[in-house]
Amino acid sequence: LELREDIDTVLEPGMVISMEPMLTIPEGQPGAGGYREHDILVITEDGGEDITGYPYGPAFNVIG
Repeated sequence: LELREDIDTVLEPGMVISMEPMLTIPEGQPGAGGYREHDILVITEDGGEDITGYPYGPAFNVIG
C-alpha cells in the first residue's frame, strides 16, 4: 500500500499508522473552530484494520 503519491514510504504488514482527518473553520467565520477524528490502523496483508475503539462523531467530544 502506498501512503500518498508524493511520499516514497510503502506501508507493510505490521506497521501502525495514525489517521487524523480534521475540519477547520477560520476565525471570524460563523462556527469558527475545528473538529478532528482520530483512528489507529494496523496494516495487514489484506489492507488495514482499524483498532480504534472509540465511537465517531462530535457528540462524543463534548464535555459537560
